[in-house]
Amino acid sequence: MIDFDSLAQKVLEETDRLVRRYGSRLAGSEAGRAVARELADRMEGFCDRVRMEEFEARPASFYAYTKILPCAYVLGLGALFLDRGLYLLPALGIAFGIALMVSQFALYGRLGDGLFPARTCVNVEGVVEPEGEAEYELLLSGHHDSAPVARIYSGPFQKFYALAIFAPYPFFLLELGLLIARAAGGVPEIPGGWTAALLAGLPFAAAYFLMIDTRRGSPGAGDNLAASVLCVEIARELAARKRDLLRRTRVRVLSFDAEEAGLRGSAAYMRSRAGEIRERPAYMLNFDSLYDAAHLQALDRDVNGFVRLSREVARDAAECLRVEGYEARVYSMVFGGGGTDAAEAARAGIAATSVIAMSTAVVREGLVYHTPRDTVSAVGSDAVEACLRLAARYAERVESGGALGGSAP
Repeated sequence: MIDFDSLAQKVLEETDRLVRRYGSRLAGSEAGRAVARELADRMEGFCDRVRMEEFEARPASFYAYTKILPCAYVLGLGALFLDRGLYLLPALGIAFGIALMVSQFALYGRLGDGLFPARTCVNVEGVVEPEGEAEYELLLSGHHDSAPVARIYSGPFQKFYALAIFAPYPFFLLELGLLIARAAGGVPEIPGGWTAALLAGLPFAAAYFLMIDTRRGSPGAGDNLAASVLCVEIARELAARKRDLLRRTRVRVLSFDAEEAGLRGSAAYMRSRAGEIRERPAYMLNFDSLYDAAHLQALDRDVNGFVRLSREVARDAAECLRVEGYEARVYSMVFGGGGTDAAEAARAGIAATSVIAMSTAVVREGLVYHTPRDTVSAVGSDAVEACLRLAARYAERVESGGALGGSAP
């Protein structure tokens, strides 16, 4: 019998130790690599194989549009009001910034990556082989990198973060249209109302530029080091009960780097491992943002709603949580919500869901996500225990052949 309460406390204590020792862990940082090594060392104690796999990522590309768009907007104002004829440069800047936003943030694509410096990041994988021949694959994952600090979540206007994210775009688009019209020889004079609108956009552009502190990382305890430690600890318990729980299920314990830079780590892992994983029915439980068990949700859509996850796995996960006594729902990520590592598994053809324990209401207060307050004190022990119980119960379901929606070999 697993003592889930004690195990949850162990997860929190280990997460706290790592955060205190290494601090923030921006993608590709030395602190991130050091935490990856510690996770790998812990896996060595019970896994049959442990790998640390390096990959190249360009984290600066993911947030670049938040700097390019405001700068281009200010240049565009100068071009329009000074009438120096330099309309195309800011117009191209705005158009490129919007294209980056659509690719990098909306779709988690790779447009413009080559323009930014490369960083060496590292994923960790531990494999627990079953007692007999492997008939199923169960992936348990989190990510060990932490996000840059989002100032909008840290200040007094955090409940209006959605406004801060989207409000500048009408101004960007208005200016882009005027710049193109001027460059084409139209609109010889800017109407007074439009002038006022362009000037009104300046505070929004400035706030957009300052919204993300790309040089400063959050502690990232709840998002998402606790999840990586959780996966290691529950896999240790499963491995210790292999004869009962893992007779024919191979468990892969995964901790990704560069999740906060556009899911680069999970994408790199899936490129190298998805083929062998799909040789048998495979299921993935990804854990993210473990703050409050009152907001347990299993995702069936990811990446701002554009990537379909496995509804069957999400329903199974929610049902396992309900059996364990927790309220849980199946949830589709909305635009602006971002993405999780489950999306890259789904793109690679693996049945996956992400389990989160965080409010997804449009208007929220008390956010610690992506702020300096994301320490262990913000991580809910109830959320950690719920996810530990879920992982164990779901492993039993996979082992019995009763899990739904597994990726077909």
